[in-house]
Amino acid sequence: MDLHLYDLIIINSSAGKDSLVAKFDVCRLAMEQGYSLDRIVVSHQDLGEMEWKGTHRLVKTQADFFGLRTYYSKRRNSKGYEETLLEFVERRKKWPDNKNRYCTSDFKRGPGARVVTMLTKELGNCKVLHVFGFRKDESPARAKKEVLKVNKQLTTKRRLVHDWLPVHDWSLEKVWNVIKSNNLPYHPAYDLGMPRLSCCFCIFSPFDALVIAGQHNPELLDRYVETEKKIGHKFRNGFAISSVKDAILNNYTPSIISDWIM
Repeated sequence: MDLHLYDLIIINSSAGKDSLVAKFDVCRLAMEQGYSLDRIVVSHQDLGEMEWKGTHRLVKTQADFFGLRTYYSKRRNSKGYEETLLEFVERRKKWPDNKNRYCTSDFKRGPGARVVTMLTKELGNCKVLHVFGFRKDESPARAKKEVLKVNKQLTTKRRLVHDWLPVHDWSLEKVWNVIKSNNLPYHPAYDLGMPRLSCCFCIFSPFDALVIAGQHNPELLDRYVETEKKIGHKFRNGFAISSVKDAILNNYTPSIISDWIM
């Protein structure tokens, strides 16, 4: 990848392990190529209380580690109100699912697009490298993603945007080796056994990960259970988030352990 082909590089960050090593790899390449870090920024789509505690602050800590500027964005409605995910779910009376992933489209892609627009407004004709920390081992869907492609939604007559996945072929072992050997700041949720970091209670999380999240975020879990009860729609097909609460009350011990500890 020749970074000098681009006027601006925007690294999307959840503060998770994969976006962290994506920042590491882009900055490594920038140093090798003499590409100014002033032209590389970090963009975080803030999920507010739905995120693990400390995520907002960690995004900046990680960006500061590499000497990068940080930009935050949140979903907001037509009146400018920053509606939370639970408020959105309650209004729709349905949780997101694999075919209706509005948690991604409305709370991540939409706010992230606003950051791209804001940062390129004064650049005129420009090329932007839009970086994501997706890895092919995370899911079959991510395995099928192209490593470099034109982002048709963000590309305009004056702006060409390429999505790039610099760590797409990295193994989990390599991710953690890079983090540990370089003392990169990561979220303590991984030490608790969480395999991923974003929403505390992701609709795609395995049961044991939801239990771990619930053990350490009991008040937020109660709000999810209450929302599920209020709208009469299960957290995902055939599975109620209330079962996570029941498991915790019955002293269920989750089997997930931190996958990088040898």
